[in-house]
Amino acid sequence: MDVDRLLDGVRERLRTPPSCGVARVDLVVLDALRPGKLLRPDLVVRSAAAALSEPRHAPELDDHVVSGALAVELLHVATLVHDDIIDAAPLRRGRPSVVAAAGTGTAIVVGDLLLARGAAAAADSSVAAAGVWAGALEQMAAGQLREEDLAAAPSVAAHADYIALKTAALFRASAEIGALAVGADPVVVDAHGRFGHHFGMAFQHVDDLLDTIGDPAHLGKPVGADRANGVPTAVALVGQGLSSEVTALVVDEIAAAGAAVERSPGGVALLQWAADALQRALLTALDDDGRQQAAPLVAALDDAVRGRAGLETARPV
Repeated sequence: MDVDRLLDGVRERLRTPPSCGVARVDLVVLDALRPGKLLRPDLVVRSAAAALSEPRHAPELDDHVVSGALAVELLHVATLVHDDIIDAAPLRRGRPSVVAAAGTGTAIVVGDLLLARGAAAAADSSVAAAGVWAGALEQMAAGQLREEDLAAAPSVAAHADYIALKTAALFRASAEIGALAVGADPVVVDAHGRFGHHFGMAFQHVDDLLDTIGDPAHLGKPVGADRANGVPTAVALVGQGLSSEVTALVVDEIAAAGAAVERSPGGVALLQWAADALQRALLTALDDDGRQQAAPLVAALDDAVRGRAGLETARPV
């Protein structure tokens, strides 16, 4: 399965969305869908590849994978549009947010439009994927609704519950949809889902860390948004900056992600991808001083992958 080619297919569909019949809104949608890191679609594709017991190319499977990857990106962008309304955020990916550029009313409907298109893309991937996609949307909404209670009574446990729903649910869905797209057994779909959950938790911890020590010029958005919005994070609750406690938050989740896919045909490759993604997120969003601070976490992620790869090599056949 050619991961790069399939991701190019996702990018092409994002660059050429159908018209809603209102030209000015089409321009807003096109701007919102400018491809970013595509982390969630990338996970869909890599989960699909990892679920195959042997590499193979089948056009119908490729179509299912691309549709699933498109579905999760549309859901992700739709929730960002709605989040920016709630937070009154002026920027998104270094450009004016949809709400800043088009106003609240248009932004609400653009988010709804993207959700509708995401649901259709999930159904094109598979019936099961449509159910997973809808479940992720429900969980993300439930997570957002917990934000006020988290702010009123912050704790590491409450924050974990919050990000499990608001962030990790979509990563879990992405990994499951990828495995479903290639007809993986239910046990593999579940294992990949648990991998996605733990990766999503680690990713959110890194994102929260970058909101504290990141370089706004590299991030493309202001830092300190969580603090300004009164949303406590586990990173802020357990330590300051890149403390050993913060490193442990991230590395423990990555270790759990690796354990989840220890019997998956491509489990080590998935874990390597996860560590690379987190390292890339860190190193591209920090200035030189920040990169030096991040060196222990980057090294710990490398160690987690090497440790899991060693276990795979040592396991009896």
